[in-house]
Amino acid sequence: MIPKDKALYHQIHPFKLFVDFATGFLAVYFFWLHDIVTGVLVAFLPSIVISLIMIWTMDFNKQKNSRFGKYVARFMTRQKENLRLAGFAVMLGGGWYQSWGIIIAGFVIVLYSWTYGLFYHSKVQ
Repeated sequence: MIPKDKALYHQIHPFKLFVDFATGFLAVYFFWLHDIVTGVLVAFLPSIVISLIMIWTMDFNKQKNSRFGKYVARFMTRQKENLRLAGFAVMLGGGWYQSWGIIIAGFVIVLYSWTYGLFYHSKVQ
């Protein structure tokens, strides 16, 4: 599998999803406490390290051949990845301003970026 494919399919590995979900909400908590250094480290460092290790050492054919893999191959574009990151930034901002509404809005943006194809697949050819 070429590195580009590994970079795509590692995103849907259960361990990577767990790390991103757990550290994402933990980072929001640290932003809530106005501990920006810890928040930024928790938000990005574990995901980057885990991603690099996974991409260098793992095979993602199981993910590629799954229904979820076929879905991300079709719908997880760079734009959707950037939208996920933007939604996460909104969540962190919500943590900083201690606003549940902003945190939820950011989470909805992240969910939308993951589920876009479920709602618009008939319009996207």
